[in-house]
Amino acid sequence: MKALTNRFMPIAIRIQILFFLFVFLGWGPPLFSGTIAIRGGEIHTMDGKVIRSGTILIKEGKIVEIGEDIQIPRDAEIVDARGYMLYPGFVASSGQFSSGENINFESFTPDASALDRFDLHGDYALFIRGGITSAYVSMPANRVISGRGAVVRLGNSGRLSSVLNPEAALNINLVREAVLPPMTDIFPAPITTENPIVPSFKQYPSSSLGAFWLLTELFRFEPYSGDLAQYFGNISSSLKTLQGRGLPLIIRCEKESEIRQAVELARALKMPLIIQRATEAYRVIDIIKNNNVSVIAEALVKPNGQSPGGSAAGDADLENQLANIPTLIRQGIPVAIIPDEERYLPDLLWVVQYFQKFGISQEELFKTMTINPAKMFGLEDRIGCLGKGRDADILFLRNTAGKPLPRLEKVMIEGRIVYEEQ
Repeated sequence: MKALTNRFMPIAIRIQILFFLFVFLGWGPPLFSGTIAIRGGEIHTMDGKVIRSGTILIKEGKIVEIGEDIQIPRDAEIVDARGYMLYPGFVASSGQFSSGENINFESFTPDASALDRFDLHGDYALFIRGGITSAYVSMPANRVISGRGAVVRLGNSGRLSSVLNPEAALNINLVREAVLPPMTDIFPAPITTENPIVPSFKQYPSSSLGAFWLLTELFRFEPYSGDLAQYFGNISSSLKTLQGRGLPLIIRCEKESEIRQAVELARALKMPLIIQRATEAYRVIDIIKNNNVSVIAEALVKPNGQSPGGSAAGDADLENQLANIPTLIRQGIPVAIIPDEERYLPDLLWVVQYFQKFGISQEELFKTMTINPAKMFGLEDRIGCLGKGRDADILFLRNTAGKPLPRLEKVMIEGRIVYEEQ
């Protein structure tokens, strides 16, 4: 019996590994089958087409047909969508999705992964009720190179989250908290006479200008003998690997000068660039457009603080900052909008709809939380758009008389209703 157990142990281990890859990382098909037909809804595909009264056929969590004259199989489960506007599930372009405080103690951690912090078993029902079906899980913004973010599909009430892109971008931060690092102990490995143990020291950089210089040096670092050579050599090696893969950079910064430097850095490294926060992006529109830069704009809008169609509490500075986002959209720059505080992410629809007061259409605003972020992370063939072959993550919204916002009544993920307004 013992010999038999030993013989089959490797097979058991392989089965466990395959189960993990298929279920936890989302590599396998959904755990359901059968055909679902959503019919009668106004379908907003987000690729420029609106189907006024269409049908969506879904099988194994994927859209297999979409259009006006679709033949529905006899055994299909029918979902009546008359009176609804159908949109792709929202893609949150940034968020840590963690209840604890996330802090990095080192200024440069390119190998850190957001998936090490994200709980695949967590219940993200609060976000799903707000229409967010997928999200870019970012790294903390308190260090210069904070690590690699991932895109996940959110789970709830017994549904595990799944990974859509385990390495979607490298997070670099030039905000104030990132360029004022604390004292820290960093020990070289291995410890030698040339790489001895050193005392605590103040990490660099201490300004955004110094950060850009140091980032450039780290990407082209050549090992040398001396204190911390191995430490910085490992950082540089990781960065060069990411550069070779063409991984996008997400550089979080605010000022015009920082945005210019970010564009120069990405151009020198030949890496795709996404600017996050980008408060003064409207000052460098031509530079952003000419270098194919995308923007994750953080909106200074708080639910219950201002309302769509109302004033911005008479604050001219706030109005100027908010006008940055409509300016970028009008200029054709790919923009994703998020609130400036993660606790307001479940109100993403409200936050985005606020910008209708600047004359931006609802269709353009919905792009900022569907197809635009999907393209930023290379997932437009799966999420952010309703089309054949895409994942069946679908929102059911209904206009209500006298209300400025459409009401989200149902959320479907991979062809199954996971939230329905009671």
